[in-house]
Amino acid sequence: MKILKLKINYKTMLVTSRDIFWLALSFVILWAGICLGFCAFYCALMMRDFRKITASIKKKLDLVDQILAAIKNKVGDTASYIPPLIDGVSKLSEAFRKRQAAKATKKSRRRRAKK
Repeated sequence: MKILKLKINYKTMLVTSRDIFWLALSFVILWAGICLGFCAFYCALMMRDFRKITASIKKKLDLVDQILAAIKNKVGDTASYIPPLIDGVSKLSEAFRKRQAAKATKKSRRRRAKK
């Protein structure tokens, strides 16, 4: 087995300006990739939070809808009892007025009789 030995000449690694350009470009690409990775990660986190917020809003709107439906059902149930109740109250008030009028006429008759 032969072990491959590479002999690198460090003195001639950056000979031309093109070598420096490729080295700088490779570092720029590396940092751009790292930055894009962080940006993608934070975008994913923001989208996850946005999904949680919309789910929370949907739950709250569903609760409000349920409350309004319950109120509507209660109002609808009591609405069927309101007309007879109104008729009864109006008859009671009419009877009360007649009774008050009868008492007033009795008092006026007593006053006339005393004079």
